[in-house]
Amino acid sequence: MPQSRRRRPTEHLRQDVRGPDPRWPAAAGRDPADLPGVGEFVPWGVAVRVLVVGAGIAGLSAALRLRQLGGSPTVVEAAPGPRGGGYMIDFFGPGVDAAERLGLGPALERIHAPIERLVFVDGSGRSRVAVGYPALRRRVFGGRHHNFLRGDLEAELYAAARDAGVQPSHGRKVVGVQPSAAVGDPVVVRYADGAEEEWDVVLGADGVHSRVRSDLLEPDEWSTRDLGHAVWTWILDRSLPGVRREDFVTLTAPGRMVAVYPVDEGRTAAFLVHRSPDGGGEPDAELPGTLHRRFGDLDWLVPELLAAFPSAVDRYTDRTVQVRARVWHRGRVALLGDACWCVSLLAGQGASLALAGGATVAEELATVSDVADVPAALDRGRERLGPLVTRLADSGARTASWFVPEERWRMTVRDTTLRASAWPVVGPLLGRRFGLIRAAA
Repeated sequence: MPQSRRRRPTEHLRQDVRGPDPRWPAAAGRDPADLPGVGEFVPWGVAVRVLVVGAGIAGLSAALRLRQLGGSPTVVEAAPGPRGGGYMIDFFGPGVDAAERLGLGPALERIHAPIERLVFVDGSGRSRVAVGYPALRRRVFGGRHHNFLRGDLEAELYAAARDAGVQPSHGRKVVGVQPSAAVGDPVVVRYADGAEEEWDVVLGADGVHSRVRSDLLEPDEWSTRDLGHAVWTWILDRSLPGVRREDFVTLTAPGRMVAVYPVDEGRTAAFLVHRSPDGGGEPDAELPGTLHRRFGDLDWLVPELLAAFPSAVDRYTDRTVQVRARVWHRGRVALLGDACWCVSLLAGQGASLALAGGATVAEELATVSDVADVPAALDRGRERLGPLVTRLADSGARTASWFVPEERWRMTVRDTTLRASAWPVVGPLLGRRFGLIRAAA
């Protein structure tokens, strides 16, 4: 075992954590209480040293917001570099408000995909249902809805955090976290290279398979739930015949879905889902064979998509899994994002909740004046986020049987609902029913 090398990364932080960073425009020369989304603010009177484990959406959101409010967080990430690509996501709900507090509103507009129509086709490629996307966006979501690749949002967050003075350290794998034994004791973090560090606060934003969570919680304090779907996505470096630049086109069959959408000029993304309670979606060297067995009998563009898979880029595979933690923090070690509240892509707001969650916890941490106040701040963060997390997780679980229906009657009901969502009266009613727009919108 490598020799332990414990250090206390303190001195470089004590220089600038006692007030807003003058290099960050959002804080320079302003009362922190006037910053968007911040209530009472007490400048940190001690060097509260925050380590964020994980440079995904939740971790970067927390680090950026802490920096904007005068902190100097450190971010470590096991991956060798920033992630890119990913699949197209619907971004709405709490993340839109959080993005505005983070100064990312213009970024959302910049990366928003210019989709004009949502089109559902039959096996031969003929249109069955087509809905104008601008009307849907306006009537159901009150205009506060975006589409973009998940990796594009991470890239914008990464750039904003870097510009604010946060530089994630990649290739640093955390292998152990020991919560503080007493109020004044540090949290000890161990790395794969044998190094150890002491921190005042550790935020575990290291995903569904969180190492921080495995050290922090007992087995009965958190659970996973498989919602029964396997997902595969990839990007082709070319356009596909018959797919308009402005369309998101989907083929549905009982228990299966295949969607394609242009990412930019000359590139097309594929998104495949299979209802498979018995497994699938796990990383596998036999992926081409698995895909052919599950989708090979479908027509339209499916044969071309499957043939292109071996040479495709940004390949991603997973299952629709939820994570629910009963305990969100222990002392001064807390969980964020998918490590704590993975609602799954079926809920439609995973990235949105990750962005909002990171910003919210950061705002609560910014009110503390002593390490002893940290647990109470983390409790307030849960009070703000908990009801929303529960509602979205429950919604995702209910949606499972409708996302890729096995019964044709469910497919018909879904298509009828989609058509109705663009109607002037029905759209706003659906939006309010599912909490997508404000009642006054």
